[in-house]
Amino acid sequence: MKKLKKIEFLSETDIIIEHLTMAQTEELSALELAMTKGVLYTTVLNAAEIKLLAVDSDNEKCINDILSSLHILGLHYRYSAYVNEFYPVMKNVRDALFCVTAKINKLPVLTDKPEKFAKTGLKVLTTEDLRKL
Repeated sequence: MKKLKKIEFLSETDIIIEHLTMAQTEELSALELAMTKGVLYTTVLNAAEIKLLAVDSDNEKCINDILSSLHILGLHYRYSAYVNEFYPVMKNVRDALFCVTAKINKLPVLTDKPEKFAKTGLKVLTTEDLRKL
């Protein structure tokens, strides 16, 4: 029997923040959708951004639980060799490194701000795309 390959995604910070701040509804968040449909990754930079939200928050346990359920990719020094490929179209080094991480790991970007990645050449998925999978 052939094993099915799970879909993999590289989540931008907006997807995680949306999950943390959304009101309780019957509809799944993009984070929940991605985790039920495949394997969700993020970068150590994104995880650090999310951890900073916990500093002045009562949601530290929730944030820690979410981060511990994601695959968090570190940044290898060789990623710096590719930053110039994305830096001209991204606003900062952090976003360029995120794009390098997506490219090197062959992961589509999961974001609800697809315009941010429009000129990168990366595959981008949104919450609506996930709902159609």
